Amino acid sequence: MYRYVPSEEFLFSPFIGHYRSFGIAVFQYTEKGWERKSFFSDVSTDPSFVTALAQRCTRGQLSPDHLLDVLFDSI
Repeated sequence: MYRYVPSEEFLFSPFIGHYRSFGIAVFQYTEKGWERKSFFSDVSTDPSFVTALAQRCTRGQLSPDHLLDVLFDSI
């Protein structure tokens, strides 16, 4: 079972300076409990977009192997 969780980040770009963005952390349930498997940084600066995308991925139990494709298709 997978859980996709939006995660707030504070980043810096030499072109725009400091900014707030949101990534998606991927957790998998194992015999030890929830373990973080991967993290995709700087998905969007729109928290509602990232939250909705993470919820859809969790509901659909998307394999983390396909998250990058979903991210590219979403933007």
